[in-house]
Amino acid sequence: MLQAIRSKAESFIVKLLFALLTATFALWGIGDIFRNWGSDTTVAKVGGKEIAADQLSQAVRSEVEQLRNVLHNDIDMEQAKQLGLVNSALQQMISAHLLEIETDRLGLAMGDEGVRQAIVENPDFKGPSGSFDRARYDQLLAANQLTEPQYEASVRENLLRSELTGALIDGVTPPASMVDALYRSRAEHRVATTVTLTPAAVPAPPAPTQEQLAAYHDAHKDAFRTPEQRSISIATLRLEDVAATIKVPEDKLKSEYEARRDEFHTPEERDVQQLLLPDQAKAKAAEAELQAGKDFAAVAKEQADADASTTDLGWVKRDDLPKDLAAAAFALAQGKPSEPIHTSFGWHILLITGIKPEAVQTFDQVKDRLAQEIARDEAGDQIAKTANNIDDATAAGNSFAAVAQKFGMKTETIASIDAQGHGADGKPVELPQPADTVLHTAFATDSGQTSPLTELGEDGYFLVHVDKIMPATVQPLSAVHDKAVSLWQADEKKNELKKLADQIVEEVKGGKSLKDVAAARKLTVVTTAPLQRTGGDPSVPPSLVAAIFGAKKGEAVSAAAGDNYAVAQVQSIEPADPAKDPQAVKQLSDVLGNAMRNDMLSSFDQALRAHIPVEINQANLDRLL
Repeated sequence: MLQAIRSKAESFIVKLLFALLTATFALWGIGDIFRNWGSDTTVAKVGGKEIAADQLSQAVRSEVEQLRNVLHNDIDMEQAKQLGLVNSALQQMISAHLLEIETDRLGLAMGDEGVRQAIVENPDFKGPSGSFDRARYDQLLAANQLTEPQYEASVRENLLRSELTGALIDGVTPPASMVDALYRSRAEHRVATTVTLTPAAVPAPPAPTQEQLAAYHDAHKDAFRTPEQRSISIATLRLEDVAATIKVPEDKLKSEYEARRDEFHTPEERDVQQLLLPDQAKAKAAEAELQAGKDFAAVAKEQADADASTTDLGWVKRDDLPKDLAAAAFALAQGKPSEPIHTSFGWHILLITGIKPEAVQTFDQVKDRLAQEIARDEAGDQIAKTANNIDDATAAGNSFAAVAQKFGMKTETIASIDAQGHGADGKPVELPQPADTVLHTAFATDSGQTSPLTELGEDGYFLVHVDKIMPATVQPLSAVHDKAVSLWQADEKKNELKKLADQIVEEVKGGKSLKDVAAARKLTVVTTAPLQRTGGDPSVPPSLVAAIFGAKKGEAVSAAAGDNYAVAQVQSIEPADPAKDPQAVKQLSDVLGNAMRNDMLSSFDQALRAHIPVEINQANLDRLL
């Protein structure tokens, strides 16, 4: 998903829209990610115009908020960075400044009436009546720390940029001949007969000679290359390890138990049925029927027209009921209806259908759990202090072994591991969790060096020392003989499949149908569903679809399809007629027009960058990342 959004963020149309919307009010909901430093916070200069860190900060916040609204999902700043929003926002601001400079050079101007009209028509400033609301306008300006002149100036700049870009792309539409040609290409349908050749269609190749195997090994070195391996030592400082060393005094455990007594007490609960009646007479009548042994649900239906949805109160605690009802409900024996009880709601008759007795966990029952929890809390405090001391010790040049021993860190050595987490035997190596973090750290650290102290999720910290780096090497043929034989034979079989596919194609060229050629070889023929260039039949591989659309009617073609080969003969071609689908043609024209206008604006932006100096202060920008 992140890659898809990132690709969309690079569209110049998106950049232009961002530039034209910098004065909107989608600025709430995310904290400032930038800190001021020094006196120069300029991240870029565009023809003498400066872009400051706080301006870029505001732009990033706006773009993040817009993405949140589109995706209907929260985006934290780490995800925003992964999406490249900081750099994207900077490039958009640069483009906006380039347009401002060009509008100044051309002497373009926007009158006050145009600015006023744009503000009045802005839906953000409209009240419940649908017209411009001055109070809302003032409120939103204040919320965004903008004065009226500042906002009006930004609107004026946006309108000028819009006038300039609008003039550039006005009337840019694709010619009808281009749209029709593309429509015909995309909407054309073809039907073909196909045959799939699996490896079973050709005999197994013989064992290769030593000369053949040596040549294959030499030509396919990457297939026999072992990845870089590293020998590493890992030292961990885990919460549970530190907690296990902490002995919590008995008096502290008892004090904790008393402070949390309610947590260990489960009050009695009862499953209550209630019959609510409007007056005493009804209540007495219902009571008499119940005492006579009539079913509670039947009495409820007859006397109060009530069903289970209104009579069943479910499992309740004493505090869940009004005082009078609670006293009666928790004094009743199970299965025996109560006498009528009068409250401000009416007359009640209760029936208890289940009882969960009160439960109290004693100190002895929970003291081990309390000891573990208190120990973990204390361990968390200790680890935070120890982590600072470890940082100081490693910064002072102490060795990995000395630091691990001094601070009681558990150590383990892994003789060999590659960047995918596999050992020399190709099996996964067990690492402390999260394993990806440990592995990344190990391969970001130089040989003979110790990594910085790094968080191990929420469970503690770790250090990695790279003991040795074993570079990637090509294994000799003697070490990979069986693998080389297997790969050689697989390639030979695929070559034979291709030869068979080529033979079938040649026979069809000679005048036979694919069905007849397949029947002679006892191969199954399948007729495709109508295909378009984008597919249309999931059983036909894309490589074969492309070949089918490059052939004439009756012609045979072949294509590799994974481990198989496929052969097809074009049976019919149904041309597309643009005149029969004007709506699709219009949609295609709109898509092409947008692409052309996008290209026009992108080219204009590049032309401005070639003539107007753009300088990026990479040092200041790096601090933002």
